[in-house]
Amino acid sequence: MDYRPQYHFSPPTGWLNDPNGLIWQDGEYHMFYQWHPSTEFDGAGMCWHHAVSTDLVHWKHLEVALAPDGLGAIWSGSAVADVANTSGLFEGAGGLAAVFTHHAPSHAERQSIAYSTDRGRTWRKYAGNPVLGDDTCRDFRDPKVFWHGSTQRWVMVVGVEHQLFHSPNLKDWTPLGKTGFTSECPDLFPVMVEGENQVLWVLSLGGRQVVVGDFDGRVFVPQTGPIEVDGGMDFYASQSWENIPGGRRVWVGWLNNWKYARQVPEFGARGFMTIPRELSLRRVAGKGLVLVQRPVPALEALRRDAWTIDVRGLQSGQPLAAGEALEIEATMRPGAGDCCGVKVAAAGGEETLVGYDAAAGCAFVDRERSGLAVTAGRFWVPMAVRGETVDVRVFVDRCSVEAFFNDGEAVISCQIYPTKSGGAVEWFSGNGKSAVREMRVHRLAAIHAQQRNNGAD
Repeated sequence: MDYRPQYHFSPPTGWLNDPNGLIWQDGEYHMFYQWHPSTEFDGAGMCWHHAVSTDLVHWKHLEVALAPDGLGAIWSGSAVADVANTSGLFEGAGGLAAVFTHHAPSHAERQSIAYSTDRGRTWRKYAGNPVLGDDTCRDFRDPKVFWHGSTQRWVMVVGVEHQLFHSPNLKDWTPLGKTGFTSECPDLFPVMVEGENQVLWVLSLGGRQVVVGDFDGRVFVPQTGPIEVDGGMDFYASQSWENIPGGRRVWVGWLNNWKYARQVPEFGARGFMTIPRELSLRRVAGKGLVLVQRPVPALEALRRDAWTIDVRGLQSGQPLAAGEALEIEATMRPGAGDCCGVKVAAAGGEETLVGYDAAAGCAFVDRERSGLAVTAGRFWVPMAVRGETVDVRVFVDRCSVEAFFNDGEAVISCQIYPTKSGGAVEWFSGNGKSAVREMRVHRLAAIHAQQRNNGAD
């Protein structure tokens, strides 16, 4: 089986894990990411690889941006646009700066910077590196840096024990305290609350959970406890793009899990990203604040063949469509005590179930019989019906399923590895009491043909 994802971001070769340095600048979305030239993780040899896009869907692969040096391997971090040249590293109008962890052979972790004067195509490391940390630092990595307009300072949050710092110039950092939370790959960013003239701050705990609160440039004050944002096992190390016009906030995660990341099949490379998701906050009855995630609209440009399913008299097990790169939109009316939804990648006794369990009051993805046993499991998220219905939008790629329920209120991301080809889409209803109000299936185009010529030179 060829498992290379058709429309998810993946590297041409080698190993991929965390997204790094996500920033929009001059009409381009930059994605740096943890990369090694072999398909095996090697912490001592990690680099930042680089790709750019004009739409967050089609990507042009560039060269390795940052490679290991005498201070160590290049581990995760972030990028900023230093347009005012606060760092003094640029001549004139400034440029892009990367802030990353130098992981030494001794396992010391220190923060360093690099800069680019040519739209991120080439990078020079700062001669005074590291700018934060010393040889005694352990578990001190994954810096996320952003400009805080009210205090006119750069702010950095570093994991694993979330420590906050600020700086006027990206070189000299002053401690601010801690958030009170711990995780790898922290992120801190403002998000609008739907229907309210209010912006709150979201502290990401590495991907599957966030905390919502207030941030004044110095202290993060939580309003919520940790909120689950993805009920699957395969949404990790998420990071959001800085600097997107209009205040949009979009993030992406590594669609994998360290539990089996080294065991999943290769496809000429190993590792890929989730689809990018646009974020907002919503107040939901019985749940309070929820982080809403919607697939970016640009994905709709991949739609090719489409089927509007005749839902009258729809029977469980009835084949509705087939394909290995699909988007499914459905409005379901769950019956009393029923378990209903769609089966995807259904062939030869293999299947992945995406649906709603009315008795348990939860959305779920069941990959117990999805193919290779390395990723078997069943995952669910508590969620109420809206009126009488549940909406679901399912993205199926060769080796993944991402399901968005009720306009992004609940999300479940999973890898799957079918061993049978020709996987079908089928409706299922356990007790026959559920129905489908409407359903559409889209075949999605592959992005690989455009990857090397999309984006600016």
